[in-house]
This record gives sequence, C-alpha cells and structure tokens, in this order.
Amino acid sequence: MAETVYPEPPQALRTLSPRYLARYIGPGVIIASVTIGSGELVVASRSGAIFGYSLLWCFLYAGIFKAIQVYTATRHFALTGEHPLVGWSGLPGPRCWFPLLIAVPAVAVMPIAFSLIPEMLGGFIHRLSGMAASDGAVGPWAAIEFRINTWTTLVLCVCLALALSSSQTMLERVSMVLLGIIVVCVACSVAVLGLDWSALLTGLSVPRVPDFPDFVHSSEYTEEFSKRTPWLEVSIYLTAVGGGTYDYIGYIGMLRSRGWGLAGRRVASRAELAAAVAPGNPQSDRNIERAIQWSRAPLLDTSISFFFVILVTLLFGILGTRVLNSAAVIPANNDLLNEQEIFLTVLHPHLRWVYRTGVFLALMGTLYGAFEVYQQTFTESVAAIMPRPLTPKHVVRLRRGVIAYCLLGGLVMVWLPVSIAGTILERMTFGSIISGATSCGLWCFAMLWLDRVRLPAPLRMSVRLRTLTWVAGVAMTFLGLQTIVAWFEGSS
Repeated sequence: MAETVYPEPPQALRTLSPRYLARYIGPGVIIASVTIGSGELVVASRSGAIFGYSLLWCFLYAGIFKAIQVYTATRHFALTGEHPLVGWSGLPGPRCWFPLLIAVPAVAVMPIAFSLIPEMLGGFIHRLSGMAASDGAVGPWAAIEFRINTWTTLVLCVCLALALSSSQTMLERVSMVLLGIIVVCVACSVAVLGLDWSALLTGLSVPRVPDFPDFVHSSEYTEEFSKRTPWLEVSIYLTAVGGGTYDYIGYIGMLRSRGWGLAGRRVASRAELAAAVAPGNPQSDRNIERAIQWSRAPLLDTSISFFFVILVTLLFGILGTRVLNSAAVIPANNDLLNEQEIFLTVLHPHLRWVYRTGVFLALMGTLYGAFEVYQQTFTESVAAIMPRPLTPKHVVRLRRGVIAYCLLGGLVMVWLPVSIAGTILERMTFGSIISGATSCGLWCFAMLWLDRVRLPAPLRMSVRLRTLTWVAGVAMTFLGLQTIVAWFEGSS
C-alpha cells in the first residue's frame, strides 16, 4: 500500500475541540508580543492623539492583510516543509534576487529595532526616576541624553540575559500573559470612557488620510512635525501593527520546532506531492485530508494572534482619541510613553502604577521576544541564499553573530548623536520605509507564484484565499509606495 506523505494530525486538529485550541497558539503570539511596545502603546495612541478615529482603518486593514500574508507562508511551510524564502529563489530572473530583496532590508533594520524600543523604555525609566533635568553636558552628549542612553544600555543588557537564558516555550508563555494583562486593562478603560460609534465605524471602514490638525503646529511640536507629512505617519502605522517582514521570516522558521505538517520534518518535492495526491494513488484522499487538517494549525495560530494584535491596537487608538486628542496632547519629541499614563489615571490616580508596570513589562517582552525572532530571521535568510545547507554548528555561530549584531548595532545607534542617527521617530519611519508595507505586498504576490509552481492543484490555495492574497498584495504595495514617495519628498 502506498505511504502517506503527511504524518497523522493530532485529534485536536481533526475535531477542532475548543479545549485543545491553546495548543496551536505558538510562535504567532511571540509576533503579537513583539509589536506591543512600538505598535499599540506608542503608534496607535499617537494616531488617535493626532487624527482621532480617522486613521483606524490603517490598523484594521493592515492587520487583516498581514494575517493573510503570514498564513499563506505558514501554510506553504506546513504542506511542503520548505521555507518560502527557499522557494522564492526560483522566481524568474537572477538566482535569489527576490529572497535578497526581502531578506537584506529585513536584516538591515534589526539594529534599528534594538535602538528604538530600549531608548523609548530608557527615557520612560529616566522620567520615572525623578532625576532633575540638567542643561550640562557629559562629553559630546547633553546630560539628559547621556542618562537616557545609560538606562537604554542597561535595558538592552538585561533583555539579552533573559533571551539567552530562556526557551521558546517559556517565551510563548510570558508573551501570552503580557497580552492578556494589556487586553484586559485597555478594554476596561475604553468601556468606562465610552465611544463615538458613528465616528468609530467611519474611521474603521473609510480609507482616507486627512491633514494634520492645527495643534500639531504649536511651538511644542514644531520641530517634530516641520518635515513630516500625514503619509509619513501612515508609513509607521502600517508597519507597527503586526510587525514587518523582518519579523515574519523568523516567525515562519519557528514552525520547525512545532512540527506542523512537514515543517521541521523534511522537504517534499513538487513531484512527490503531485504523486501523493494523484487520482491513481490509493492514499490520495487521505493525503489531501491530512494536508487540510495540518493547515489548520498555522491558521489558528495566525488568526488568534492577529486578532489580539488588531484588537489591542484599535483599543489604544480609541484611547488616544478619547483622552489625548481632545486635550491636544501628542506622544512626541522622543517622549512617546508618558502621555498615555492618563489612559488609566482618568479612572483612578493610583492606576498609574498599573500603567507603568504594564509599559515596562510590555517593552521588555518586546525586546525579549525580538532576540529570538531575529536570530531565526537571520538564520533562515542565510539558509535560503547560501547554496550549501547549514550544519548545526553553523546555526549556532550564526545565532551568536546575530545577537552581537543586534546588540552592538543597537548600542551604536543609541550612542550616536541625534544629528547622525536621527530621533526615535525618524528611525522608526526609515525602518518602515525599507521593510514595511511595500515588502509585505510583494511577499503576497510571491506567495501566489510559489503556490502555483510548488504545489499540485489539490493542495493549492482556495479561490477565496487567492483572491484575498491578491487584494492584500495590491493594497499593501500601493500604500507602501505612497509612503515611499512621501519620504523622498520630505527628504528632498
């Protein structure tokens, strides 16, 4: 009797019993937790503070489109055992041109992330410390800049120690706890403060990019907004929700440890898959059935994780609208976390400690998870581009190298003068331009090509999924190109 290609799926995937669903919330929750710091706490709140409900569509649509983008890739990995980066090396044209196009910018922005998040947290800790501001200087740095940089360095070192001493299982558990705490807290705040349902529904459904309100041109914010346009704000909003390609390359690689389908087990060739589902194969129906069942695992992981990403993002955008916009207060000028404290203190003054603790844990969790994700991103990128397979010894060396690269690159950017490295927001915008919405859109088109050439017809995406992938690809590519044009116009 012919053998089946796919291993027997567990009972949880065959019956989809609710009590077993938690087993399939894995690497996706790490991606969710990694975006909490710069996405929900900072960028969504900033959007509401500046534009009110008007740009909530950015977070909703970007979250849905990225969920589709990620699922198509994880589904492919589960059904073939091959990371999409490897498959993309066969795209027409020079060898590996598309993996290089995706991976090189992704790797390049890693140090930016490791300067942004700890610097936000370093400034937050400095202000909580109550240390008086000073006009003096310490070498080439202003006194306050030196103190914030010192706190930032300490934060990075602590997160490195945590990342080196923990397993992926532990990381997933910590991430889930952090997500749960944040969702409950912000949902309670929104429930108490209330909603303008008409404006909310319009902001969620009608894509438009309004001009900046008049209060952004006040003296307090003049320096930050003098060279920014609404489309540059959109660029960081689109990237913040759910992360970018630099996150997703690593996330997909994490499926190896899960063993979903063929992921982490072996790579099945196109010919082998075609033979497995051919009408003359007595195991054809079983292979197709098992493929469908295994594809549920990444679907559950992606759907549940992105649901929480979108939910928490929208909740913070709503709080930014209800609390900050009406007071004409913006998280800006490198002080991107303190203004949001009022989200909870409007309920009770003592809740400031809930917010402060939550911010600290969320941002530490972001860095904590990023070390693991980016190690995987770098390893998968090298494995896809280099012709020879990586040995376990090579993988260990690469992982050590990427830790050093992220840590040292982040520290260099932190300690460089602002005139060279740019402000937190300028670095965030640059990262979103080179590895943000445009690369996510191109990823969708590449997945459509790979699905057609790599999988036999019975295993390919459904018509509905292909259509959704096309829509996601067109929308993200268009929006990404618009932000790139705005960035070059602002730089000229």
